[in-house]
Amino acid sequence: MNDIERLLEERAIVRLLHDYAHAMDYGHESRWVDTFTEDAVFDVVEVVGGRRVHREDGHADLARYVASYPKPPHFRKHVVVDPLVDVSDDGQTAKVEAYWLLLQRDDETGKPVLSAFGHYADELVKRDGHWRIAKRYAEVEASLY
Repeated sequence: MNDIERLLEERAIVRLLHDYAHAMDYGHESRWVDTFTEDAVFDVVEVVGGRRVHREDGHADLARYVASYPKPPHFRKHVVVDPLVDVSDDGQTAKVEAYWLLLQRDDETGKPVLSAFGHYADELVKRDGHWRIAKRYAEVEASLY
């Protein structure tokens, strides 16, 4: 893979990360599920204490999870920060380390609140020309909940 191809793959992966956030935050459930492989694992754990917040295995679990996730007008924003993308030499797998922030609107005051932040460790695969998340391990480093 040459440098231009690698940059294009990295850009496609960053696009996937942002699509994940937009789809989740605006209630586009099937689009959000489609950011994952059919057999994906989404595991969210608190760093302090190691409590599992939730874990989904495969599209059916992911669809159930996102169906119950708050939707507008209960606005939330997932923000991916400083993604470090490493694409394999064959361009078919990748690993991503990134920070994440969860912002939301306080329903009583209408003011913005930073409600949580943490770290993503992702494993991605390219299938049928599209990048998908195969494993997402999300660490919650701080949360209001």
